[in-house]
Amino acid sequence: MDKTGVVLSTLTIVAIVVGPVAALWVQRVLDQIRDARNRKMWIFKTLMSNRATRLSPVYVQALNLIDVEFTAKNAAEEAVRRTWKELLDLYQNFKTTPNASEKATELNAALLAVIGKSLGYDFDKVHLKKGAYYPEFLGNVDLEQHSLRRSILELLAGKRRIPVGVFQEEFPAIRLPEEERVPVTEAKTLHG
Repeated sequence: MDKTGVVLSTLTIVAIVVGPVAALWVQRVLDQIRDARNRKMWIFKTLMSNRATRLSPVYVQALNLIDVEFTAKNAAEEAVRRTWKELLDLYQNFKTTPNASEKATELNAALLAVIGKSLGYDFDKVHLKKGAYYPEFLGNVDLEQHSLRRSILELLAGKRRIPVGVFQEEFPAIRLPEEERVPVTEAKTLHG
């Protein structure tokens, strides 16, 4: 066998051994990239679908995962982290910040916009602020549940009492039908 045959045989053996290993490595890298994108998409979809109910636990959970999933050293993900830090700072100082509710709405819309942009979506802030559907009925249910929960806690803490109605009127006299009435004179003789 000449040198060319040896080189070709060696390359063939190397290709047979290295090829599947390289293919598995490439597949694993692609899976990791896809999984990372899917986790980011879950955060974005959760925030988008719950943007009308920002106090929902799943919304808060998605916000708290931003620091874990948006870690790339590129401008898009750095913008996501920067906007999230601004919103988090507002939430941590909510009670002492003037117009905190309006600022939270603005920063939430900005956060959704930059996350969407990093994932290839293009939403304007007006749509992000006002484009969510949340029926009035669900809002009423949330308010009633909150009011009920607060009342029960106040009752258990001794800050509230259960109101008990007291009858102000006297009960009307009970009248028997005419045929069952006994004349007063007969009643006296019957009873003594």
